[in-house]
Amino acid sequence: MVIQDLGTQLLTNPELSFHNFAMSLGAKRTLSEENSLLFNYTLATRPPNIAELFSDGLHHSAARIELGSLTLNSEKSNRFSLSFLKENSSSKWQIDTYVNAIQDYIFIAPNGTEQTIRGAFPKWEYRQTDALLVGFDINIQKEFSENWGYSLNTSYIYAQDTENKMPIIDMPPFQMRNSISYNNNDWHGFSSTLISEFIGRQNRFPDFNFNQFIAETNTTVLVDISTPPNAYHLFHINNTMNFDLGKHSKIQVSLNINNLLNTSYRNYLNRLRFFADDLGRNFQLQIKINY
Repeated sequence: MVIQDLGTQLLTNPELSFHNFAMSLGAKRTLSEENSLLFNYTLATRPPNIAELFSDGLHHSAARIELGSLTLNSEKSNRFSLSFLKENSSSKWQIDTYVNAIQDYIFIAPNGTEQTIRGAFPKWEYRQTDALLVGFDINIQKEFSENWGYSLNTSYIYAQDTENKMPIIDMPPFQMRNSISYNNNDWHGFSSTLISEFIGRQNRFPDFNFNQFIAETNTTVLVDISTPPNAYHLFHINNTMNFDLGKHSKIQVSLNINNLLNTSYRNYLNRLRFFADDLGRNFQLQIKINY
């Protein structure tokens, strides 16, 4: 694959050929009129994408150098899931549990810094390992009356690098989303939803911190690139109304306010969390006309 070493550059001639296969097998058991169990097994493969193969330089929006690898193989996933469903006229429950064993899981991880004519930047490299993912998702929807409703969505994932016996980087932490909604068709289809969103701190993470020598000050500093941010709790509110415009046209007006309390927070999966907080209070006005 490497034809010639030119010192600062490598001349390559990659011959990429990936053969991928997918299949799924499922079964359902009805326990009662309202309750049922679902089992599913999925075998899937995924070839490395262009970024994972050919990245070789500065990613300007993330302010880091990303390096791909031409030796990456296709990921191979064996996923087992078991779901419990409960549904009646006023509520719906769905609890999903799963185990996913992935061979040659592709991820990107920091590996020191690299000096350029524009200064030093963190260096991130695409790698592969064997991974085990175990998690659950819970979804509950409840109607208290014709106007009032409630929903809950929560999820958690345990991700382990089984080859190196350590957690996997960039996995979402525990999260829970509650919402209470009010609907009234007599008020031009008025709908209002108050959302509570809690994102926990990711306590399972690999330690990729490293020491960096600063020539200007002749000191060595610790570059903390691994420690996740703290947990945070956000509130949002969404409001919608519909109006008739003649016989065949309608207009829908929506006013959404995200991060209602203007909370300062940083999302663990945001590549820019090293530099700034996430978005504060945000107003969105939407007008949609159907004609």
